[in-house]
Amino acid sequence: MTRTNETLGIIDIGSNSIRLVIYELDQDEAYRIIHEDKYAARLSSVVESDGTILRHSLDKAITILSQFKATCEAYQTKLIRAAATAAIRNASNVLEIIEWLETETGLTIECVSGDREAYYGFLGVTQSIDLADGYVVDIGGGSTEITVFRDRKRLHSISLPIGAVNSHARYGGEDQWTEENANALCNEVTEALRGQDWIREHPGLPLIGLGGTMRTLAKVEQKRTQYSLPVSHHYEISEEAMENIARSLPHLTSAQRKKVPGLAKDRADIIVPGVLILRTVFQIIQGDRYVVSGAGLRDGLLRDYMAGGQPVVPDALKDSIRNFIHFGPPIPEKRLQRIHQDTVTLYTALQGTPPDQADARILYAASMLHMAGKQINYFRYTQHSAYWIMNSSIYGLSHRETILSASAADYHPKKRTPQLLNKHRDILKNSDERHAHRLGSLLRVAEAINRSESIAAIKATKENDSLQVQFTCTAEPLLELDGLEEAVKDLKEAWGVTLTHSIQQASKG
Repeated sequence: MTRTNETLGIIDIGSNSIRLVIYELDQDEAYRIIHEDKYAARLSSVVESDGTILRHSLDKAITILSQFKATCEAYQTKLIRAAATAAIRNASNVLEIIEWLETETGLTIECVSGDREAYYGFLGVTQSIDLADGYVVDIGGGSTEITVFRDRKRLHSISLPIGAVNSHARYGGEDQWTEENANALCNEVTEALRGQDWIREHPGLPLIGLGGTMRTLAKVEQKRTQYSLPVSHHYEISEEAMENIARSLPHLTSAQRKKVPGLAKDRADIIVPGVLILRTVFQIIQGDRYVVSGAGLRDGLLRDYMAGGQPVVPDALKDSIRNFIHFGPPIPEKRLQRIHQDTVTLYTALQGTPPDQADARILYAASMLHMAGKQINYFRYTQHSAYWIMNSSIYGLSHRETILSASAADYHPKKRTPQLLNKHRDILKNSDERHAHRLGSLLRVAEAINRSESIAAIKATKENDSLQVQFTCTAEPLLELDGLEEAVKDLKEAWGVTLTHSIQQASKG
């Protein structure tokens, strides 16, 4: 297999699962995932009473690591970065364990400290979600990391040796949880955070959850509400909804939990301590909602490797779209940028103000990705683009923004757009139907203006019910005017304006 781009393997040796992800990186350090795998090794459950892990208890882990290494070699990885977290770092024979693993597998194992694990989780979140402030809570099998950040800067972190697997071993019964044991776990978390004044100093921020516990709870809630977009990244759960889950799951038998829609059988036991830890932290920080992050430690390890002095991504959406464009169909990026700029110009003229943050993200995503579907097939590519936007978990967009971006990218006001909006009424606002038509019609006009290279720039002003657009042209814009003829009909219907244009010759020189 020949590759011009490099591949990088990252192995996360967690307390519950061992996970592999292989990334492809191009020369400009854009990246995409090309392979993932995982195995539930449950290392937290093989820790002896004296805190050691015996050599024979590592047999499965060694086999999995060797198989993951072979997979990386098949993909010709330049580097394999393997990181071990709580179960191993907290073992009393940690150095011996690392030596066994390295000798048997030939891998170099990084034993990640609690603070470093929190840092990697923070990097994963900030590169995938455009929130300026929040608490990152990463519940693993053997530890829980909590980080508070403001203005996308990490302020404080703490790592607690309390995770879903080791808590289940300490407090979980064979079947249902007793009220006494549930309270004991919650009290342990509260006591572990006593004296950490910073944990209570930022009330009203979102709790951004990483890891299997949070993803599983999202799936359970999405199944319960019949949520119309089966994507967990950036899914939001209210305090009330999480409270209902936290109150009901411990009192179900193990067999009953295995039948809960969205709850994987291999998590039916450890989901109870996971949700109890999560809810306790939420109450202490006085959070305002739960937000799911699909990115975490592995993404943070990648970001740390690529950082080059700027580990925190300034804009998650732009970084995510940049990655796609680098690996997507060969479309002139300058044309996409012009289409985006023209949608903003038209929006500002019609609305009287520049787009707010949400609309700015929607217009950017729709403009830059409306041709993404050409990667699948040129014919009907806007439909493919909408599907891609809806299902690829674009970093930096809320679910509402994702749907509106998709509807703008594949704007067909008479059929497909109303169908898409109707399907996702549970996510959209009541005013979004009108809003979707307005944003979609803008993109259609901007596409027509940039059909060829004849129009170098535009200016737009609105007077009464007329949108007056001045084109600065390098040649006669025959293709553009032909495309505008259809697009302005949608604009008039959506905005209640008539578009008139004038042409000015671009100066030579």
